[in-house]
Amino acid sequence: MIIGGQVLIAPAVAFAITYLVEIDTQSATLSIQLELMPWILSAALAYGIISFILALVAGGFMPLTVADSGGWLAQLRLSNRYRNPEAVDSARERLRTSPFGRMIRIVHEQVQTRRRGLLEVHGGLQILAAPMQVILVLIPVIAMQYAPESMIADGHLFEFGLMIYFIGLMAGFRIYPLYAGRFVGAASTLRMLMEKVTKLTWTLPVLILWLIVRVLIGISFNWLGIDMENWQSLAVEKRLIESLLPVEATVPESSFIDMLVALSVLPIATFTTITVLGGGAIAVPRWMQDPANRLVEIETSNEEIETTSYDYEFDMFTPSEETSEPMDTKSHSDEGLLPEVPVGGLSGWVASQVAGRLEARKKGKE
Repeated sequence: MIIGGQVLIAPAVAFAITYLVEIDTQSATLSIQLELMPWILSAALAYGIISFILALVAGGFMPLTVADSGGWLAQLRLSNRYRNPEAVDSARERLRTSPFGRMIRIVHEQVQTRRRGLLEVHGGLQILAAPMQVILVLIPVIAMQYAPESMIADGHLFEFGLMIYFIGLMAGFRIYPLYAGRFVGAASTLRMLMEKVTKLTWTLPVLILWLIVRVLIGISFNWLGIDMENWQSLAVEKRLIESLLPVEATVPESSFIDMLVALSVLPIATFTTITVLGGGAIAVPRWMQDPANRLVEIETSNEEIETTSYDYEFDMFTPSEETSEPMDTKSHSDEGLLPEVPVGGLSGWVASQVAGRLEARKKGKE
């Protein structure tokens, strides 16, 4: 429900605010352009579905059950490596290093360890995503405007802009968790302060960000001197809308700007919502934790094993106080000798025998 509100309702409301009501400043009248309703609904649906798919693919979405099965192919039984140990290890590593896995760890730490609310963390991450979303809009536009004509074939400027957009989107999803993990605490605190001033829902920050980016893009286009008519974007989008709707739709002249805003704001916003809901609900397993933490755990367990082994060796070779008995030196020294051997030992016995024979010889001579 929350994701559906962001993917479908937010763009429809944004399009309606932008185009549905027209204000005539000269006559001070308001008019509702009902002829744009087919385009508003179809564009919101199309861009929402596309953004949702981009969020899953670029973010590396993979549930824990899929990783434990060996990946998507093994889970769908398209591979014979279902629950294969190597496939499971590979799938777990891909999930751990993917943007989805990194964001899950960030959200889990903030929610479970630091005891922050889901709405607070979600708002903070949406604030941190705003610069990346603006960059995703500007990079394709600047590339399309200032790229040499020799690099682009005639009639393929739109495809060139989409290629630049997809490259920037993949790079942005990789960069986003790197700085989000550092500044999510401060951004969440700012979001908490904003919540005390106004009541923000899960969808409202996306709508506000959409309108802000829409205004910034319009200002940037005027500042850069970009002429939208030279890109033939209107014809491309009109063919797309006509293929989705059975009726002829009226497409606004600046609809290409709205497409760029939708494809820059919605994928990261949807990806953030999915990770917040997932990271706050699941318990992150040990194999998904950061490698540095795992190394510390391994070293600690090795020290415990060594200490246990040392204690075991000491018990083997050291007599116990309870079982040991005091040794009788006198009885053990007499044991095993000849009956007539003095306590002094073998040398004393030899000396006494020699002394006895000398005394017998002396008596014989007398």
